[in-house]
Amino acid sequence: MHRTAVLSLSLIVAGSCAIAAANPVPDGPLRAGYEQLYQGDRKGAQEYFRALAAREPNSLGAAFGGLLALHHLGLRDEGRQKEFERGIDQLIKTAAARYDRSKKDMDALFYLAQAYTWRGRYRYEHDKGIWSAARDAAKAKGYGEEYAKIDPGRADADYALGIYNYYVDIAPSFVKFLRVLLFLPKGGRVEGLKQLERAAREAELWGPLAQDTLRDIYASLESRVEDAVRMAEGLQKRYPENPEYRFALAGLYSNAAMEEYRRAAEQYNAIVARVDQAHPNYKPEDRYRAVSALSRVEQQQWRLDDAIAVLDPVVAAAPASPDWVVPNFLLTRSNLRGLLNDPRAAEDARRVLAEPKWQSRHKNAEELLKWIEQRRASGEAAVYAELIPANRLAGEHRWDEARAAYESVRARHPDDPQVRFRLAQLEFNRGDDSKAEAGFSSIMNAGAKTPAWLRSSAMLYVARIQDLRGRRDEALHLYKRIAAEYEHESAASGARAGMVAPYRRRSPTASK
Repeated sequence: MHRTAVLSLSLIVAGSCAIAAANPVPDGPLRAGYEQLYQGDRKGAQEYFRALAAREPNSLGAAFGGLLALHHLGLRDEGRQKEFERGIDQLIKTAAARYDRSKKDMDALFYLAQAYTWRGRYRYEHDKGIWSAARDAAKAKGYGEEYAKIDPGRADADYALGIYNYYVDIAPSFVKFLRVLLFLPKGGRVEGLKQLERAAREAELWGPLAQDTLRDIYASLESRVEDAVRMAEGLQKRYPENPEYRFALAGLYSNAAMEEYRRAAEQYNAIVARVDQAHPNYKPEDRYRAVSALSRVEQQQWRLDDAIAVLDPVVAAAPASPDWVVPNFLLTRSNLRGLLNDPRAAEDARRVLAEPKWQSRHKNAEELLKWIEQRRASGEAAVYAELIPANRLAGEHRWDEARAAYESVRARHPDDPQVRFRLAQLEFNRGDDSKAEAGFSSIMNAGAKTPAWLRSSAMLYVARIQDLRGRRDEALHLYKRIAAEYEHESAASGARAGMVAPYRRRSPTASK
């Protein structure tokens, strides 16, 4: 999620007392910088804000805009991290000194809230100290509420407050005892969502950032994927030169709740084309990200051979830059071959292990090799591979053909939990929750010999069925159990989202 801020140049307090921001930069110049950022010209936006700050050295808005542009450029390397740290620390110091001198300096008060918000986020995301991040978050909330009391009409101010109130309220679902341990002030998910929605509608400069945040929240936490798609489509249409908005939209099209795989591929291919055309906002690494995503789209449709074919040319070309491309593509291809029970599955993982310069990926390669061997030894890999053609039919909503294909596999493996899981999943996707629940329940209550990913996934479906029936307490009990007992399985993320908001799904489709 990206976040930026700006404030109004003057406020009316108590009906008559004018409180003016000290040394303000008009909205127009700031807006131009943010528009450049939204269009994806991150470097250009950073240079713009730096030039604006040079002309207006007392402008907190210009300094803050430059830091946000730097954040958008990425803080992976240590040099940029240090630059961001120095800049955000200086901004807090300057704003605090100004506000200490005059409690009427609303510009300083506003940017204190924003700077603490972003420093807290930075510290949390880059492992710079959870306690320090929490203290920054608490200060951001305090300054933000103080500002909102004086100027409740400024929608830009709702963005940081909405972020805090929403995420701190749901945090215990994702990080055990976080609020209790860190003594964070309470928030409110519903209030935070309303604040973010208002910022998305009305914020003068931060509207696109709030919309992008809401897009993520709607899709990943609120079970409102269609609303997320509409928001992402609006952003992409308004800012077609920004690759990140295309990536976000494509990811939503391929979401399991949408299954718009063709439209997803169109967006990823558009990114590849713009890189090949040397568009200044589309970088070479965007091309590889898009190619990797195209492979994932094929995998989501159970076209695993096609997914591998997407990766093959990049692996063969072995580009030296970016340095993550080749090891990541090799590990992805190894994983796909493992799912196909291909005897060559381990080759690519071993190639990664054999290369010293890819040491940061060695642990992933070792874990992948262990996974491949365990699945082969248990027989899970062979059955999984046999189910792929049936899974593809189910993914295309060819229900009767899929059932026949599943039954053919069940004839060979009558008691296999993977087969029973896929049959139950077929009933769920067709809308027959009673049959689905019976199948999933038998798997989730099976013994330890059943793979943990199957038991946890089955339990997640049972929890979702309870949500769909309006049995929220029963659903919550299961979501919490998954999060506690299967925290390392993929079902745990779905369970934590279920703890935030009840599961919703689209109406089942008879054919695709």
